[in-house]
Amino acid sequence: MTGEFLLQAVVLLATAVFVVPLFKKLKQAPILGFLAAGVLLGPSASAWVAHPDAILHFAELGVVFMLFLLGLELSPKILWKLRHAIFLLGSAQLFGSALIIFLALYLFDLSLNTQIFLAFALALSSTAFAVQLMADHNQLSTPMGRDGFAVLLFQDLAVIPLILMTAWLGSQSGGSENETQIGPWYLILGTLVGFILLGRFVLPQLLKVVANSHVRELQTAMALLLVMASAWWMEHLGLSMGLGAFIAGVLLANSHYRHQLESDLEPFKALLLGLFFMAVGMTMPLKLLVTDTAVVLAILGMLLGLKTLILAFVAKLKGHSFRDAVMLGALLSEGGEFAFVLLTQAQGSGLIDSQLAGAAVLAIGLSMVMTPWLYNLLCRLTVDRKTSGPDYDDVGESENDSEKPAVVIAGFGRFGQIIGRLLSSTGIHFVALDKDASHVDVVRKFGNEVFYGDAKRLDILEHAGTGDAKVFVLAVDQVDSSIAIAKMIMEHFPELHIVARARNRAHAYQLYSLGVKYVFRETFDTSLEAAKRTLIELGIPEGTAVDQVNLFRNYDVEQLRNSIEHKDDIAKLLKLAQEGRKELEVLMRNDMQKDR
Repeated sequence: MTGEFLLQAVVLLATAVFVVPLFKKLKQAPILGFLAAGVLLGPSASAWVAHPDAILHFAELGVVFMLFLLGLELSPKILWKLRHAIFLLGSAQLFGSALIIFLALYLFDLSLNTQIFLAFALALSSTAFAVQLMADHNQLSTPMGRDGFAVLLFQDLAVIPLILMTAWLGSQSGGSENETQIGPWYLILGTLVGFILLGRFVLPQLLKVVANSHVRELQTAMALLLVMASAWWMEHLGLSMGLGAFIAGVLLANSHYRHQLESDLEPFKALLLGLFFMAVGMTMPLKLLVTDTAVVLAILGMLLGLKTLILAFVAKLKGHSFRDAVMLGALLSEGGEFAFVLLTQAQGSGLIDSQLAGAAVLAIGLSMVMTPWLYNLLCRLTVDRKTSGPDYDDVGESENDSEKPAVVIAGFGRFGQIIGRLLSSTGIHFVALDKDASHVDVVRKFGNEVFYGDAKRLDILEHAGTGDAKVFVLAVDQVDSSIAIAKMIMEHFPELHIVARARNRAHAYQLYSLGVKYVFRETFDTSLEAAKRTLIELGIPEGTAVDQVNLFRNYDVEQLRNSIEHKDDIAKLLKLAQEGRKELEVLMRNDMQKDR
């Protein structure tokens, strides 16, 4: 049994490793690669996996992790800034598309409950797919891209109500009690109140204790416990596992442990979500392309045709140009990954039969393949009739990019806090990271946006927005950590400007030798200010004192740079220091005589 399980795991991983990079090279979304890998292994092709339903049930944990991480991103601040675009444009798209698809489904002679469910399931778009497509075409920062993101965000928010709706419709359609039985209302209400209290008072303290242990494995275990426990309890109540994970994520969206949780859970989410899409691919009955061609093409037409028209109409009402409205419709016309989740749930509760569910899954997969081609075709066919974008009357909508930090500060001790205070006073958005959980708690009480996280971890730097920043302030205390972080930044973010704090001259040597241009020794400038005041109090004119200090500063920095190649040769450094001291004395005397 163990050998058979290991063999299946090896085949699944090997297929994914081969197929997904191939799709990336063909400039297709990774989701399509996972679906294709599943098709190859499923009953429709090689039949290597004869019972994909068992894998699909386990792989649904990937969706649970995705919903938790989605909740972490949906802080009240973001929702408020994008409120108009999210709730007006997003709701118009979802309900408008669902209504038109509902009417079109009369062709299929379905029950009312099945029609309602399928209309909403097909109205969803793929967040992962559409965001990547907009990024590939440099549309995310445009008004069209911002509105597209808002529509996707509303759809993500609507997923939880749609999961509950699917469960209710399934129960009304005669689904099994085990699938749809929901706990008493007072227990559900008590659970929601308990979640809020735990998220507000208990979890931050528990996360602090775990963080102070500085044991990475324990932190990862804690992150997994949060997701699994919340998902298990909601399932125990007869609700969706994803609902519990989503609520837990939202409650921790403003927590300063958010980036750490994202980093710890991202690998599990990516792996399990990939497995989920592979399992969906295994269940895709390709024979329906031959036996039920009309049904598959009809659903595909609803996705690519009706959704494009509805989205274009809504975007035009919003004030977009004709071309941008059509482009937005094409970008979001594909079916969504959450539709797979809803179809799986609906099929299990008897809301939809396996043949129609298979045709819908197949059509959604085909829509993802065809969306980039449809977008490129419409780009060539449409002509812009209005050059200006929509007039935004809400500052929040046009400031979506302001959420991206201009500066990331690693280490938020005295040095980092002074820089942070200055940036805040000038209105510059920054994100600070510090790996001392107690210290993070203290500085956040003063209104600083600082998160718990070790800046030596690339995943945490990425989640903190380092890839979008312009400047990276390296202000950590430990010399070894500082050097390790500097190397990582130089390797993975070569365009980023590094402003580094050096504990002493030896530390500065190492930073300069790595290629860091802007290095500031922590006591150097303060000491020079004190020296300037000393000269003035001795009766030297202030202008002369300033010139002397500047001369000393420039010479010392130049000498430091010139001696980098000899930083490990103490004898050579002593000789250079003696020669430099004499040369500096001559320069200073000459400068003093010039002023006289």
